[in-house]
Amino acid sequence: MKLLAISEHYFPRVGGTVNYVHETLCALSALGVEAELLVPGPAPENWKPQGMADPPYRLTWIDAGYPAKGDPGREQRYDFCRKINDLALERAGQADGPDVLHTLFGLFTMEVLDTARLRAAGVPCLSTVHNVPPMECRQTAHNAPLPARLKEELRLKAVGLKNRTRLRSHRYDLHVVPSEQVKGFLEPVVKDPVAVIGHGLTSDLQAQMTPPATRRPNGTVRLLTVGGYAPHKRQHILPDTATRLREAGVDFVWEIAGPAGRVRSYFDNIRAEIATRGLQDRVIAQDSVPFRDLGALYDRANIYVQPSIEEGFCLTALDAAAVGLPVIGCRAGALPEIVAASGGDLVPSAPEPLAEAIAGFVKSDRWQDPAAQAQHVKSLFSWTRAAAELKSHYDRLTA
Repeated sequence: MKLLAISEHYFPRVGGTVNYVHETLCALSALGVEAELLVPGPAPENWKPQGMADPPYRLTWIDAGYPAKGDPGREQRYDFCRKINDLALERAGQADGPDVLHTLFGLFTMEVLDTARLRAAGVPCLSTVHNVPPMECRQTAHNAPLPARLKEELRLKAVGLKNRTRLRSHRYDLHVVPSEQVKGFLEPVVKDPVAVIGHGLTSDLQAQMTPPATRRPNGTVRLLTVGGYAPHKRQHILPDTATRLREAGVDFVWEIAGPAGRVRSYFDNIRAEIATRGLQDRVIAQDSVPFRDLGALYDRANIYVQPSIEEGFCLTALDAAAVGLPVIGCRAGALPEIVAASGGDLVPSAPEPLAEAIAGFVKSDRWQDPAAQAQHVKSLFSWTRAAAELKSHYDRLTA
């Protein structure tokens, strides 16, 4: 089977969507799918993460003038979409063309791609919808001045309207979503079938980890939160949560890591709040770190905490659960399932319930064998399992 895949994000960008694209295609390749991935170019130098092997799929960079760093402009995005649309239609008309097309990431692509002509040429079209904007699109901090927050609400309404138009622009044979939360948002918007297919682990990160024999703390409790700094991930409530833990007499160090460039002021506000509360020695907020260093953060943690209210899936929490870390998280994306598999606690995204759950877990006898817990998680979530389910849809649509 030949697959033509498309993604608007790819390495050297860091994020869950990039990981999804790479891991999905690696797993599909292992199942015998011959995949080609179209991504925006020009190809940057040294785009592969350190230690990453050459991908088992064909990679085609489409030169749309994307900058080496930072987000592309609107016209560059549309230029990429127009070029991949022309290329996809050309490939669909060839005798050895693709059997199926899958937009693995890209709402702009979904707006432009002429799926009617592709489907008429005998190429079924699928898309993965990671979220339904304005989900995960907030840029203004919780404590911004009222006029800024009102302006943000208007912007989010416009973002929602525009992206619902993108999602409705063309018909697809199937939309794939990573969680029931996203399915609940998407089904009222589109007329096409929607299937939930979960994710697997970040294999390159897992390879950097050496999990300990026990996660039970012996002295200082080490907490970990990983993910890009953004209002929907609610890292801003962690300083207040940490203050409550300190007042409860919990001896802890809380490490927070993730890309800070998207909403830099949000990250700066969090660090300022940590300093104001005198928590510099207890709460360490840092920008994104290399996989090697990130693996060390997971290795030395006792509990993983995810306060998000919106997630497409939440790979960072799954990576934690897959190395035997109990996860204390909130109702977003696939966190309910991940938390349950990890033996952790699902709580509201607020300082008091988070602090109570952490303190309660530390004092409990609920600590499990990390190896057994990790094996349980891996039996429920894997890229092989996800790819097999995805390929079954490819097979059905091409039959």
